[in-house]
Order: sequence, then structure tokens, then C-alpha cells
Amino acid sequence: MKALSVTGRCLASPPPADWREQLTQLLGAKPRRIGNWAELGLYGAMLCLADAGEKTLPLDATLMLTSRRGTYAATGAALAQMGDGLPMPLTFLQTQPSQLLALLSAQMDWMGHACFLATAQPQDLLRLANAQMGQDGVLLGCVDEMDGGSSNWLRLRPDAPEKHDFSASFLAWMPPASVAHGV
Repeated sequence: MKALSVTGRCLASPPPADWREQLTQLLGAKPRRIGNWAELGLYGAMLCLADAGEKTLPLDATLMLTSRRGTYAATGAALAQMGDGLPMPLTFLQTQPSQLLALLSAQMDWMGHACFLATAQPQDLLRLANAQMGQDGVLLGCVDEMDGGSSNWLRLRPDAPEKHDFSASFLAWMPPASVAHGV
């Protein structure tokens, strides 16, 4: 396993009361036509990148996103709309967690390897990220709407093996329930 260093982080579990206003400031405009889950993800990812001193990811970085329950609120809304006919197009799009990856890529003007993953243990996500990341590291995110919401992100870069052991930081990044019950 490659040694990694944490160069940026956002631990928003739950985010502050004014997180939407902060997101508008980070983006330069209020996000439109996206759901709460995607807004939470944008908020955390942009703060993490700012903490790392980056506005975008290098082309050879990887973007990996996970969630304990995904877009369950939007999925519930789409299922309720199905009872009245067909779900509205924007509601349906909000059920797709990979939409956040497209939003982040567009916001950062970045094209690279990005994926949404389901995993039972946070360590599994780390192992996969470590195996698949490019030479410029990885941006890892875990976004959830449960319990007031959370948007936890780490910006990791390969490092000299003797410099850093961040396993405690990685486990602190995941909300406690996700460590006990899977991501």
C-alpha cells in the first residue's frame, strides 16, 4: 500500500447552519436544479480543495465518492411521485449519486477518473483508492443526508513511505455510524 499524506480535509458532520450560504460564496453563485445531497457534496468537496490549496484536481488525480444511504431522500420523493404518475425529471436525476461527480467535474473544469462506490467498511474504500489512484492522489468523499447531513472529504497524495501514517485521520473522517454499520 502506498504511503499517503492528507493535504486537505472537510469534516462537516453535521455542516454548520449557514452551509448553503458558504456554498454560494465558494461557487460564486447559488447552485440551481440540484438536490440537497448534491449540494452537501459540493459544499464539502469545495472546502476540502480549498483546505488543500487547490481549485481543481490535477488530471492524474482520482475522485471517489461514497455514502451510507446514498440519495435516499430523492429516491423517496421519486417513488412518491410515481404514485401520481411518473417522477419529475429533476427528481429522478437527483436519485443518481453519480450526478454529483459530474457537478464536481464541471465546477473544477476537470476531466479524470471519478466513481461512486458502495463499500461495507471505510478501510475498503481506502484500499481501493490506494490501488486505483493516479500519481496526483485522490479526493475521497462521503456524503449523507441522515442525522442533519454530513459531507466529509479528504484530499490524499502519495508520499514518502516513512513520512505519514494517517489511518486514525481516515477513520475520523468517516461518521461513527458508518464505521460501525458500513459506508
